[in-house]
Amino acid sequence: MIVTTTNSIEGREISRYNDPIAANVVIGTNIFSDIGASYVDFFGGPSTSYEKKMQEMYKRVTETLKQRAQAIRADDIIGLSVDIDEILGCNTQFLMPLI
Repeated sequence: MIVTTTNSIEGREISRYNDPIAANVVIGTNIFSDIGASYVDFFGGPSTSYEKKMQEMYKRVTETLKQRAQAIRADDIIGLSVDIDEILGCNTQFLMPLI
C-alpha cells in the first residue's frame, strides 16, 4: 500500500474516493527525555530522544492508517497530512500527531 502526501499517484488511476480516515497516537515522554531536552534547549543542538519519539509516532500512525484503509478496501492513501502537537498537564508531557 502506497501512503503519500500528494493528491495522486503517478501511473495509478483513482477509481473511488472514500471518506477520510484518521488515527490518533499519544506517546508520553519520560523524565529522562525531558531532562535531556532541557539541556539541549539551553545549549542548542538536536534532541535525539524526542526525534526517536516522533519517528515512533509517525510509524505507528501510518501503520494504523494502513489498517483502517485496508478495512474499507482502499488500495492506497493519498493526501496524508501529519501535524504534531503536545498535551501538557499536571507534570506530564505527551506528543500527539494530528492527522
